[in-house]
Amino acid sequence: MSSPSAHLTQQEIEVTVQHLTQSRIAAALAAAPQPEGERPWHLLLTKPPTTYRETRMRISLARPDNREFCDVDEPTALAEASRARIIHEMARRDGYMDALAVTEQMMSTTPALPTRASIDLAPWTDGPAVEWSFHKDPAAVRQFAAHFGLLVTEHPHTSAATTTCVSATGTVSGVRVNAYTLVATPAQGQVTA
Repeated sequence: MSSPSAHLTQQEIEVTVQHLTQSRIAAALAAAPQPEGERPWHLLLTKPPTTYRETRMRISLARPDNREFCDVDEPTALAEASRARIIHEMARRDGYMDALAVTEQMMSTTPALPTRASIDLAPWTDGPAVEWSFHKDPAAVRQFAAHFGLLVTEHPHTSAATTTCVSATGTVSGVRVNAYTLVATPAQGQVTA
């Protein structure tokens, strides 16, 4: 029997994830007006993109300087891009919901509470990232890392090496997680606890 402080496995943290499905994409497209001058979405020969990377690639077709590298006409390129924007926003919304669910599960079981927690999902990234900050508390970062099975690293934070960043990084239920703290770097020869 494991102790409460033993790290959790992926199966122990259950998160409800809504993935993009063709039926969800079709419903979203049916509800959205299509801009004029585009090939109708139902006439496009390609399947709707379902990953962050694929949607960003299709969105880039709307830029005239990128269009010369594709083999489709302007109405098709614009339709691909507008369809991809709608799907990309769905994927980002799902990503935020996934990250919120993971954050909620982590918060309910963590042995060390952070001083700050944030979620990032910029349009150009490949998925959500959860970041927890522990103010000047490397022991809390290590405790958090051990509980969730994350790797702990230490590296200089400043070029003068006066500050050290202690961080724990990894993935929890498919969401990138980073927990960190900044502490003063001990002087050479100084013993730390």
